[in-house]
Amino acid sequence: MERVQGGAGHAARRAAELYGAVRAGETDVARLRERREPRRVLGLLEFATQGRREERDAYLRRLTASPDAVAMVRPWLGPAERARLDVAGGRAPAVPPLLAMLSRGTEEDRRYALEALAVKRPMEATEPLFGLLGVLGPDESSWYPGLIEDTVSRIVIGRHLPFWRRTARSGPVPPATCVPLLLRQACRAAPRARRLALALLGCDRDPAHLDLFLVAAGDPDESAAAEAFVALWRLDVPEARDRLAAVLTEPSRSPQERLVASVLLGRAGDRRAFETLVLFLNHRDPWNTLAAAEALTRLGDPRTARAAAALATNRLRIAYALAAVRLLGRLRAPESLPALTSTLTWLLDEGRTGYQAAAGCVEELGRLGDERAVPVLTRAVGDPRLRIAAVDSLGRIGGPHVLETLLGVASGEDAEVRAAAARGLARYGDEPRATAALVGLCAPPYPRRIVRALVRSGDPAAAPVLAAVRDGAPSAATRRLAGRFRPDPPRTATP
Repeated sequence: MERVQGGAGHAARRAAELYGAVRAGETDVARLRERREPRRVLGLLEFATQGRREERDAYLRRLTASPDAVAMVRPWLGPAERARLDVAGGRAPAVPPLLAMLSRGTEEDRRYALEALAVKRPMEATEPLFGLLGVLGPDESSWYPGLIEDTVSRIVIGRHLPFWRRTARSGPVPPATCVPLLLRQACRAAPRARRLALALLGCDRDPAHLDLFLVAAGDPDESAAAEAFVALWRLDVPEARDRLAAVLTEPSRSPQERLVASVLLGRAGDRRAFETLVLFLNHRDPWNTLAAAEALTRLGDPRTARAAAALATNRLRIAYALAAVRLLGRLRAPESLPALTSTLTWLLDEGRTGYQAAAGCVEELGRLGDERAVPVLTRAVGDPRLRIAAVDSLGRIGGPHVLETLLGVASGEDAEVRAAAARGLARYGDEPRATAALVGLCAPPYPRRIVRALVRSGDPAAAPVLAAVRDGAPSAATRRLAGRFRPDPPRTATP
């Protein structure tokens, strides 16, 4: 896209005028293209209407070239986008006025000031923000403390602080000039300030802070203790792992603290976390089970498959067995197929296929790709709640027995079932019956997987439908693919 510079202010102003109509739902970019608006204007509008923040920011930066366009667009923006626009154009207030807006401004002023500070990244604003975080009362709006923490994080390390489940050992580190301030804030009485300082110090990964983290691991505030756990995990030294392992057996610890410590130990490959992770693998909270399953996968303990199989086949806890089922499919261990087959068979016999574990078993059996799962998956095709997933899994496995089932459901009334059957039949390549079924399933918008299978088959019976694809497919890539078809003598090999 052409860059909007000083001489292109007309395009920016026109885009700003249309932007309001697009946001109000009065028009859209497609209709404006039909009205033959200039390409540069349409490019700016496409940036403006994107949901991704990076592309909207690019649009705002281009608008700064035209003061008239900025004045026109500014009232349509929220406080955060207005702050980014002002900082990019050099019109944002200095740091002291922004800090003053935090103490006596409206909600919109506060959001504007915090976003402007986060974009400008003035290190001198860090201490006042920490001070403000420590004096907030319980009646303060719930969004305000979290936004202050996010602003401090973006100033110090240049990004949002990730949640502990998605944290990584490597990443940006705070500048050395901020470390003394963070050390002071880590010893403050305000729990929010302690938690934020510990989280930012943990990014530094400095062994000199080990003693501080060891003490903070016993913090009465669970969130601050969790940040200390993450910091200890990042250090990756024996003393830190021993402290995390001790959390698992301390009677005063909450279940959440044990979960954080065990997941971090599992990521570090420490097998002392195995028993605790297995307990959380069958927990009522699905997020806890997902975190435990991911940690067990990384841990690589040979007992994991047996434990997951025992949990997946526990009929009294079947409502919470989805994570164990998924873990069995991921491990691809010898215990995976018997456990998944047994669980799915029992659920089908008892008519309990509404449980998430039933759909999980069907999908994981398809990923395993073992032909021994075909009989139970064929039974699952008869259940309306599992039919689509079962057809998809059978298509992944393949084989002559599966072909008969796929051909049977390919002529059904359910469009999603037909689509799943088509995906499976496309894997049969040059099987004449599969090709004939795909010809019947190849309809607008002409799925590329079906078109590719027909092209590879070389079956002359596919020529008419591929000619229709070549002339009428909405995708240019699909039309080119159909144009590669060269009819060959029919072949009868079965995969």
